Amino acid sequence: MEVKSRMTYALTLLSILALASFAGITSLFPVSPVSAETTSLVSEGCPGEAERAEKILLLADAAKLRVEALLNSVFGNETVMDKIENASLLDELWSVNATFYDVGMTLLNDAHESFKGGDYVNATSYAMEALNVFRETFKEINRILCQADIIKCELIDGQGLLVAINRALARIERIREIIEAFSSVSDIISTLDEAEEYLNVTLAMELLQQGNVSDVARMLAEANRLIVEALRGLKVKIRERLSERIERFRENLERLRERVKERLREMNVPEHEFFKRWNFTNADEFWRKQIEILERVRERLREGINATELNVIGVRMREVCLELELRLREREGGGAKIEVNVEKIIEISISRKITVTLRITVRNAGNVTLVFPNYAFGMIIERESNGRWRFYESPISIQVLRILEPGESGEVRIRLRAAEPGRYRVVVRALAREGFGAPEGYAEFTLP
Repeated sequence: MEVKSRMTYALTLLSILALASFAGITSLFPVSPVSAETTSLVSEGCPGEAERAEKILLLADAAKLRVEALLNSVFGNETVMDKIENASLLDELWSVNATFYDVGMTLLNDAHESFKGGDYVNATSYAMEALNVFRETFKEINRILCQADIIKCELIDGQGLLVAINRALARIERIREIIEAFSSVSDIISTLDEAEEYLNVTLAMELLQQGNVSDVARMLAEANRLIVEALRGLKVKIRERLSERIERFRENLERLRERVKERLREMNVPEHEFFKRWNFTNADEFWRKQIEILERVRERLREGINATELNVIGVRMREVCLELELRLREREGGGAKIEVNVEKIIEISISRKITVTLRITVRNAGNVTLVFPNYAFGMIIERESNGRWRFYESPISIQVLRILEPGESGEVRIRLRAAEPGRYRVVVRALAREGFGAPEGYAEFTLP
């Protein structure tokens, strides 16, 4: 009789473990508790009842998952199950398990079916009953664990360790992606390989089922130590790469300095006048400042501190090159010329008011690179009134410089809402540069 009872218990435990494994698989592919089909029904019937029912359903689904996770943790831990059996509480645990699946799950399924059918009142009622069952089930499980003298952290620690192992594996994968851009990283790769050996999920699950939490914790700690070691090596590689970049930056600065000096001499432009744009009184002061920034970056890297000033220098050098190019092209002849074209895409009239969507194309028709103050080409809309053009509207735009090379075009779309009939024009303006005016272009249109 005792043997038969043990066999029955073993078969039942295997069934529970299979269910727990299935639950673990489905957790890898999360599905919203309320399906898209169900959610679409919210717009039907009474919106207030539907929203209330949906919120309670979500709470019930969350409670179900919480109880299910706790049950799986209990049934999946042999040490815990032995303690419960020794305390003569095994029958009570099976009774709680049966209540959860036979009563709680049935009520929750009925709630979902009612919701799908648009019966929000019954959906709410069933969900509330299911919530009560799940709450009582959770309390009963904890009572059994306490009476069996089981510390709850024995279960929670096991779950948390598995989560931490998976996070550590994801972290290793991210480091591997980063080091692909570096050479001579075999030592870092071998360290990551060693860390992965400690993060054996299958072995960790087997140990946890035996109640051996401490060994799994030691595995995770050793893996984390190795990951930190790999990160230190990666930081060294990054600092080396940045140090090489600083040297190249310095060489490029010297070459650019000579190029700018030669070009300005050819154009008979004094260096101090050219660098006034950046608020420097002479060229030597400008270049000395850039070198100071480079040396500050180098020193910060030696101290292991991140430095972003290289980006500042990069932007400044691009500005110098662009300004030099603009001046050269201006001296070569031609100049700035902007062509603007306006096309009405959608036009809706309500009474006298007109709402219209405009497609505005801006083309650099000159031989000078144009820089505009924002993504909308510094655009404003003007309306004719009593023979004069008056400001009407300025579109909201991202505040980033927009550049058009000679022959290049750009496009924006804007919407004018409830506009009065009449003559309008789009005006675009590029940025002015020292010694030159601000080039502009415009195009007229009428409404309607």
